[in-house]
Amino acid sequence: MPARGESMIERVVQVLESFKGAGGSLTASEIARRTAIPMPSAHRIVAELVDVGFLERDPDRRLRIGTRLWEVVARSSSALTLREVALPYMEDLRSAVQAPTLLSVLDRNDVLNLETLSTRQPSVTNVTQPGVRLPALASSPGIVLVAFSPPEVREHILATGKITRFTEHTVVDRAELLRIVNETRRTGYVVARRWISPDSTAVAVPILADDGTAIGALSVTTAFGADAPSTLLPALHATALGISRATRTADGPRLTLLKQQIRHATEVP
Repeated sequence: MPARGESMIERVVQVLESFKGAGGSLTASEIARRTAIPMPSAHRIVAELVDVGFLERDPDRRLRIGTRLWEVVARSSSALTLREVALPYMEDLRSAVQAPTLLSVLDRNDVLNLETLSTRQPSVTNVTQPGVRLPALASSPGIVLVAFSPPEVREHILATGKITRFTEHTVVDRAELLRIVNETRRTGYVVARRWISPDSTAVAVPILADDGTAIGALSVTTAFGADAPSTLLPALHATALGISRATRTADGPRLTLLKQQIRHATEVP
């Protein structure tokens, strides 16, 4: 039986999440060490996941994420649907502003990047590539997502969200972050100057659902000291509005944020 009050589903999620940051395939023993699941249990879970196609073995008997799991995610993830809807609009925005353009969603206290469209010209440092997570309170997409979250979510993140100093300009005072979030909610945008990289400024706006909450964030990264960020706002707002309208014609009553449903359903308080 799983120890520490863990359910079997929790252990399955741990096994799957052990591949994050692994840089490739893993053995069952490596998975056991990464997850701290007893070796016999880890081998049994791995065998069952291989049987259903969620994991695959290569000729050396090393394991990787299986195509069946990718198929399930591709067909069901609301975040991927949001990306598909947003991508044509993002391409137009990138062409207009000639700067890296990002699409992000909120996942608990983190921001998860769904897509980054880079430019061919030499550009500012942009560390946020697809799949990268950042603390919500340390990035411009995170600030707008927090600002336009339901009140209970906003209060929880402001009280408990991780404070991370990426540069000397990153805001790390919670009172100041609260002020910035409230101002963002009032104005509909945020400008984060040199928060993540000392050579860049990021401007973000929310993509809103019918109820006024954010289903995503759209942001642009520019060189610090370049044109005033306010010149980007008309294009950003127009693009976010176009994406918002387009999501209402997509499958389902509205797109929800990426929550990683299995992990959330089995989370131990």
